[in-house]
Order: sequence, then structure tokens, then C-alpha cells
Amino acid sequence: MNRYSLILIDIDGTLLDSLNEISRNTKNLLQRLQKKGVPVTLTSARSPGEVELVARRAEICAPIICYGGGLILDENRSIIKNAGIEAGVALAFKEFANSRFPDISVNSYLYDIWLSDNPDNEETRRLAEIHQREPLRGDLASAMRMTSRVHKFLCVGTPQRVRQLQESAEQAFPTLRFTLSGAVYLEAVRRDVSRCAAMKTMQWHYHLDLSRIVVIGCCYEDAETLREAGLGIAMGNAPESVRNAAKRVTASNDEEGVYIALKGLRFQPPDNP
Repeated sequence: MNRYSLILIDIDGTLLDSLNEISRNTKNLLQRLQKKGVPVTLTSARSPGEVELVARRAEICAPIICYGGGLILDENRSIIKNAGIEAGVALAFKEFANSRFPDISVNSYLYDIWLSDNPDNEETRRLAEIHQREPLRGDLASAMRMTSRVHKFLCVGTPQRVRQLQESAEQAFPTLRFTLSGAVYLEAVRRDVSRCAAMKTMQWHYHLDLSRIVVIGCCYEDAETLREAGLGIAMGNAPESVRNAAKRVTASNDEEGVYIALKGLRFQPPDNP
């Protein structure tokens, strides 16, 4: 039986159940793995502070993958990888979206700063409640005097309008990658940012072969990573195409799927090949 040395776990729909909770069995298992020296790395489209909040709830401390791989921090929260959208492109996209789609609320994420065109937007308020943080109303150009990049844009509008924005922006901004993360959400990151690229960064960070990496996920963005990892495990609640990309399928996030997937595997720390 293979021994694995690194675990990458998606947060929403995977580690968290439909009530945004982590089961006691899952939490205890992850803590045991951490004590054994096996890094339990959380991966998400969320910001660093939002991922950190989940890590604290799980009582684990390991590297975190934020913004779908656009920002990766080690266990001390020093930067391993920083792949944000350059200032010129970021400001041009913001102007493009605001001028052509004024009814769409554009949220900009810079490291752990969340700027929103409309903090009172209903969907923005829902995100603020889920992630337990408040967006700031501010000017992106002013914020970018302090930093050189934007890690993610999240555009919120009606399903029809966000699809129209996606179609237009994909033509105008070929260096960006646009993904619908829900009926009313359109995310934009740098084109070379992906969860699979993030996994390979972690492979390099720990000097591991891919065969020793376990990935557990549920969303379309996880599919490539699940195919390439040593052991890709899809959640039972994942779409069919994501389940088909994985080597195994576990129970759903409401049925302790992460705990069931990991409890029978053998692990050893990365420094003990």
C-alpha cells in the first residue's frame, strides 16, 4: 500500500458540510496527521484570512492555498507563490467591467484586502456572512499604490449579465482566466493560476513525487488536480465529471466524506521518503 506525505483538501463542499461545519471525526483525524508531521493543506478560492479562519477551526497549521492558487503561504504565512494580476491589467479590467456592465458589482481581492463596489449588494452581504468578514468600499487605483497586483476579481450580477461579461472579457483580456463559480458569480484570476499548478508548487516545496500527494475536492476546478495527483478523491456531492476525473469517490460533505477517504490511508512525513 502506498504511503502518502501531503494532503490537499478543498474547503467549500468538501471539508465543510452544508452548515459550514467540520465534523468532529474529521477534525480529530486531521490533527492526528498533523502531529505525525503530514502537512494538511487547505485549498480554496477564498482569501488568506478566510482560509486561516477555517484552519483555526480545524486546529491545524500547514501551508494554505488561496485564490485558487494565486497566493500560497507556508505554515508561518510567508509567501511561497504570489501570482496576482499585474496592476495595469487589473485596472484595465476594472474599468472595462464598470463601464460596460455598470449593473455588476465588482469585488477586488488584494492579499487580504476585500474591496467592493457595492458592499450592500445582497449577494455580497451573503458572502460577508459566510466568510465572517466585511468588504471595504474603496478605489482600486488608490489601493494599488500600496501593492502591485490583484489576486482575484469576483463579479456579482444576474446569471445572464455575468455570462455576458465573461464572453466579452475573455476576448478583451486573454491573460486572464474567467470561471463561473455560481449562477451569479464570475471569478477572474491570472491565466496561469490553477489548483493543479498550486499542487505542483507544493510538490516542489516538499520535494515530493506526485504519487505521494492526496487531493480531495468537489468542484470543477479540482478535476485536473484529481487526475494528476497520486490519489485524487472526489466527494460524493461532486458533479459527475469531477467524480469521473478522480481515482476514488468518497461520501458527501454531509456524510463525513473527508474522514472516510483518509482514515484507511497510510502516511509518512515528507522528510521520510
